[in-house]
Order: sequence, then C-alpha cells, then structure tokens
Amino acid sequence: MLNLTEIAKAFDLTIVGDSSYEVQSATSLKDQYIGGICWIKDEEYLDQAAKGAFLVSASLNVSAKEGLNFLVTKESPRLVFAKILKAYFNPTYDFYLKNEVEKHRLNPDITIGDNAFIGTNVTIGKGTVIFPNVVIEANTVVGENCVIKSHVSLGTEGLGLELNPETGLLEKFPQIGNVELEDYVEIGPNSTVRRGALMTTIVRRGTKIGSMTNVGHNCDIGENCILTSAIVISGSSVVGNNVFIGVNSALRNGVSVGNDVMVGMGSIVVKNVPDGATVFGNPAKIKGT
Repeated sequence: MLNLTEIAKAFDLTIVGDSSYEVQSATSLKDQYIGGICWIKDEEYLDQAAKGAFLVSASLNVSAKEGLNFLVTKESPRLVFAKILKAYFNPTYDFYLKNEVEKHRLNPDITIGDNAFIGTNVTIGKGTVIFPNVVIEANTVVGENCVIKSHVSLGTEGLGLELNPETGLLEKFPQIGNVELEDYVEIGPNSTVRRGALMTTIVRRGTKIGSMTNVGHNCDIGENCILTSAIVISGSSVVGNNVFIGVNSALRNGVSVGNDVMVGMGSIVVKNVPDGATVFGNPAKIKGT
C-alpha cells in the first residue's frame, strides 16, 4: 500500500502529519476523502483542505490535524503532483488503446456505425446512436438516447502542461478523469469532449453540441444548452441550463455562465456571466452596458 513516506522519499518532500497515511487514489479539492491525495495551487485554496493528503508549496504555513496531512515541496506543487500522478496513478497508453467495440455491438439497444472505437469500461445507454469513425475513450459514460455524429471524440486527453525547469520541457499533467454524457445529448461531427484531469467532464441532459466544438477538461455543461459550431469551451468552465452559444465563440478557462444566457456569435467570454444575460463582443459584454 502506498503511503506518504514512500511518496516523500521519491520526490524529496517534507511530511506534515501522519507519515503512515495510506494513499488510495488521486482526487481534487471538490472531492476530498480519506485515502485521497490532491494538490493546492496557492494560499487562496488552503482553507478548503479538510481531509486527505495535500501537496503544497513550502511558502505556505500548514499544520496537520486529524485526517488532514500535507506534503511540502520547494518546487511547483502542480509540477510535482503531475510527477506523482505519472508514477502511481496514470494508466498506460495500452489501457486507452484497447478497442472493445465488438462487445458493444452485441447490445441490441444501441446502434454503432463502421470504424468506431469504444474503449475499456465504457457505458452506453439504451437508444443511443453512434455514427462511423467515432472514438469513445476508456471510462466514458454515455446516457440513453444520445446521438454521436461522425469523427467525434469523447474522453480524449486535455491539454494540461507545466514547464519543468530541470529539462526545459513541458511536463504533462496526466488526465485521469472521465467524460459523462447524460440522456438525450447530441454531439455534431468533428467535435471533442475532453476527459477531466482528476474528476469528470459532464454534459447534462438534452444539450446539443454542433460541429467542430471543443469542450475542455473539467467542464460542466448544463441541461438543454445549444452550442452551435466552432466553439471553444476552455477547461474548468461551468455553463448553466438553457444557454445558447453562437458560432465561433470562446469561453476562457474557469469562467461560469449562468442559466438562460445567450452568447452572441463570435464572442470571447472572459468574465462570469449572470443568469438571463445576453452577451456579445470581444471581450464579451452584457447587452445594454
């Protein structure tokens, strides 16, 4: 069983807390539990740490308590956490390259076109139609009565990178989460929904996504949204219910868009948008302001 002592020794870390704490899996601040390990970006997020183990910078003043432990690094916590993920939690490429489409073809309740790829541990609900040349990577969950058009990719790896000063190269932050589509979701051709870094990228019930659209890792797209075409939803963005996003628009990473919002064609959304607003432009502004 992996414990903090082993991790600290491998990556030259200092333990604050129980050195025998057993690590079962990597997790995020939003999903803390005993046995999990996560990282904290900076002091702003320190108060959110409640249980488990957390990798933090040496610049932070931390103290352990029952069920809460820290690993302290002199390097970038994100970079070191990426190395920990690679060493202990990241599946090999072989895991993502195994095609189990023939198993799903035996299911009479779904329709699958030619040349589809369906990875390990994928769930597909009744009534779903998968067009030719679709790629559904491992651990993806597809609900009932979904339509996935040609050349869509679900569960692809997101673009998480951190510069390693020792090598001068960009280090991958492994993406070990998954994608979930709820019921009645439709995704148009040549679009992609990227798997979460640590948790789930989710597209909720009834949402329709057009062609050539990218939904980044860790995003949460609400119910009955319309994402028209050539749209970029950057990582960790949250889109509410009944949102319309016009052609060739983009959302900055981490942006929250409220319910019943309309985003005009070609808009670049860099700030949070309240419920019921209409925004447009570059940068996008609320209509009437």
